[in-house]
Amino acid sequence: MSGVLGVLLGSGSDERQIDLPVSYYSWGDKYGAGEQYGADSSYFTYLSGGNFTPATWQGRAIRAIAHEYDFYAATSRTLIGLGGYGVSPEPSRLRINGTVYPLGAGSVSWATYVTGITFSPSPTNTINWTSHGLAVGDPVQFYCSGGMPSGLTAFSIYYVQSVVSANTIKIAATPGGAALSFTGSGSGTRYGYKDPMTAYQANGTLSGNIFASMLPRAATISIASPAVITATGHGLTNGKRVQITTSGTLPSGILANTTYFVVNAVTDAFNISATQGGAPIATTGGQSGSHVLREVVSVTVS
Repeated sequence: MSGVLGVLLGSGSDERQIDLPVSYYSWGDKYGAGEQYGADSSYFTYLSGGNFTPATWQGRAIRAIAHEYDFYAATSRTLIGLGGYGVSPEPSRLRINGTVYPLGAGSVSWATYVTGITFSPSPTNTINWTSHGLAVGDPVQFYCSGGMPSGLTAFSIYYVQSVVSANTIKIAATPGGAALSFTGSGSGTRYGYKDPMTAYQANGTLSGNIFASMLPRAATISIASPAVITATGHGLTNGKRVQITTSGTLPSGILANTTYFVVNAVTDAFNISATQGGAPIATTGGQSGSHVLREVVSVTVS
């Protein structure tokens, strides 16, 4: 299976099994410290690499999955980000490495924001947003660094009431509600937010790498037949799945963000195959940059 995200239907109609490469980020200051494990698609800011093309669960885009552990406060949460806000159905649980995590709705983030929008106050009551791409009912947010128009509140969630043109909309306080009236045009830098994502989360005290996967690590690749992937103390066994990303170029025979299977594993090295137990892959040509190896794990959303 190739591609960064492989999606299979689970045993139930509302289940999705998601294959994702695990990323890792840690932070700390004088007030606290923590770790994040998981995958990222422009949702969790500090997880890098291994980004996956969103799949869907019940018609909603799956944006990210992560586990956060604050080892200063000894608290943790497990999250999944899904496209949309205030829509049904909602996920009720994640199953990761055999453990089930009941989910509740958390915070809302926005995949897209722009500057340079303008407000045309009453009696027009329109918002000018170049090539907005919005449809009636879509949630939006606004913020003006110098003050909002009277009648609108910064960072409140509004809904597109009508699409006046490709560059102009009216908004309502509720889906299907009446168009809002406002006065003044706001001041300062004016921001518009769209493409909301809701984080569903389970809180707990489980620490560490709940995906039970190898953390990302530096790797080298030989130009050989078969190619040898070297990653000190990788801990992988035959049949495990991996992906490789790079800051430069990979040798011919290996594609970035593509799932391969480990074969012929030894302590610090292994070969890879396109299929489980298949023939080892050969490489040719040149390569550049730094390569990062990630293990691919499966998570079920339901």
